[in-house]
Amino acid sequence: MQSLVCMLLFILSMILICVTAKPAAATSLRAFEADSLEKIQAAYDGRPFLLVVWSLDYPPCRKELNLLGQIKQRHPDLHLVLISTDPAELSGQVASVLASHRLANTDAWVFSETGAERLRYMLDPSWHGEMPRSYFYDPQHNRTGVSGALNARQVESWLASFRIAPPRKSDG
Repeated sequence: MQSLVCMLLFILSMILICVTAKPAAATSLRAFEADSLEKIQAAYDGRPFLLVVWSLDYPPCRKELNLLGQIKQRHPDLHLVLISTDPAELSGQVASVLASHRLANTDAWVFSETGAERLRYMLDPSWHGEMPRSYFYDPQHNRTGVSGALNARQVESWLASFRIAPPRKSDG
């Protein structure tokens, strides 16, 4: 009888844990603020990285996220920073879209302030808001901005210039 009570208590405890446990977030988004670009550049000090600005509202951005997800699968060492210009209230949707494109584990940010124009200016004073917008950073953090959707050849060529190659398949 005592073992039956212990077993029932154990089962009830497991049910309670399962019911109250919260699923882990697929993507950890950070708030992009006025000083965030400096933080990003410091985090990748001496390393090349690709920074892509996108939004939920633009279909070309979704197409580019699909491409970036494929490239990230081939080049897991690619340093990729994604900044959504959507308001922080849409963080759940942003995280869901990134996860659907296999980009859940990237360095992902979402605009934190209602002053999107100010944050765009902080990213690039010469940028007028067209999206997608990408910046190829070299190891010295000289950057080249590109408006419009990227293509695989652009990204692969940039990666090759830093010898970031996909892992070789073994013949074995």
